[in-house]
Amino acid sequence: MSIPEGPNAIRRISGQCSTGWLNDEDNTVLQTFTMLNCETFSPYERMFEEYMTLNVPDITPAAMQKAKDTKFADWCKDYINDATQFYTFPMWMLDFVQDPRRSYRSWPICHTRGYTFHTHNHGQNKRTQHYGVCVPGTNETDYYGLVQEIMMVEYHGDVGLKVMVFKCSWFENTANRGMRIHPFGLVDVSPRRQYAKYDPFVLPGNCDQASFIPYPRVRRQSVDDWWACAKIIPRGIRETSEIALTAWQDDRRDQVAESSLLRVETHVVDDVSDYDIAPVNPPNDEYVSDGDVEADRDSDDDSE
Repeated sequence: MSIPEGPNAIRRISGQCSTGWLNDEDNTVLQTFTMLNCETFSPYERMFEEYMTLNVPDITPAAMQKAKDTKFADWCKDYINDATQFYTFPMWMLDFVQDPRRSYRSWPICHTRGYTFHTHNHGQNKRTQHYGVCVPGTNETDYYGLVQEIMMVEYHGDVGLKVMVFKCSWFENTANRGMRIHPFGLVDVSPRRQYAKYDPFVLPGNCDQASFIPYPRVRRQSVDDWWACAKIIPRGIRETSEIALTAWQDDRRDQVAESSLLRVETHVVDDVSDYDIAPVNPPNDEYVSDGDVEADRDSDDDSE
């Protein structure tokens, strides 16, 4: 039996534990979210799309997404329960499709992937922010929000499945409405505008930490307030360029250039020195000493 633990398997929680209760809406949204983020259920997602297209031939992409949000979890549950008469499924899948327990536990702090996340209620009065999150979107726009709850959800059955999720409130990410992106890459969000769709859950392994910095303002409050978003680098991780630098020397090739590739140029330069250069005798000239020169002078005088 293989149970996929997902990217949030490595984590540590701390703080005082509390309990909560999932309402009907949270239960449906959470179960749909966990199914769509599990690779095992990707084939069933495609089967559901084919099922909806067959029943509603002219279904629009927006209507398809709405059908997934409201009907996919129940459809997948009924399909797998009926298919157990003919196929054998892993025990964890049979437990997983039966929906999670309504009661859950929550903590104020979670350590994962080099980040330390706090809930907004726990960390809003602290000097440093640990409650901001950033999730990459399907398009080029990211989602920014605040962690409201750090939840541990358990499932029925003997396997004992558990899923750690963050329940967040998201800022509006529509350009020039709830978010503005500067030409040099800085992102601002409006804390007064919230994301319209109710989709609060995210896995700890799928989000990064962000910090929100308010701009200075003269008036006390304004409807045009903006927060600058800054992504936090996780502890123990160093940011490097993704571009591989080319080595200055390639050891796989001979570094000696071929003679045909060499070009020799001769340049004549005038001597502009201000001193005399001593003459150099050619190596084949006969050497004559000073004594021989004096002897030659004496012989010349005698001959006269």
